[in-house]
Amino acid sequence: MRHLPSILLLMLTWPGIACQEPDDPSVEGGYLFVLSDLPDGPEHFVAVTFDPETIAQLEAQLALPEDQRRLFPNGPIDRGNGDHNLDWNWHYVPSQWELAEVTIELCDGRPQYVHDNLDYFLDQVGQYCPWGAYVVEKLND
Repeated sequence: MRHLPSILLLMLTWPGIACQEPDDPSVEGGYLFVLSDLPDGPEHFVAVTFDPETIAQLEAQLALPEDQRRLFPNGPIDRGNGDHNLDWNWHYVPSQWELAEVTIELCDGRPQYVHDNLDYFLDQVGQYCPWGAYVVEKLND
């Protein structure tokens, strides 16, 4: 659990995660991801899916030790937080993203970079694939 202290701090200080009830529809189908090992600390984001295959992959990743979770989200994003993606100005289109092992580098980046360059990601790149991200928690257990 290499990032447990950071995750606990986030949950205590970030109301978007810590205060939501498991049956809150805004996190229905939600999974918390972290992009870690960044110079100024980890960045977290939430993605929602109802796709049974993706859910099975996510659950398999969560069963692994944290340092062995290698699959990362890849798919189209849209404007706004989608009522689930914390304070970001973007969100994965629910159930239209998947988990990947490898993607093109063009769609890689930090959540903050996507936030700051949203028009570029929406109009030019068309998807988001943070290579260093991994799933840390299912939010509505």
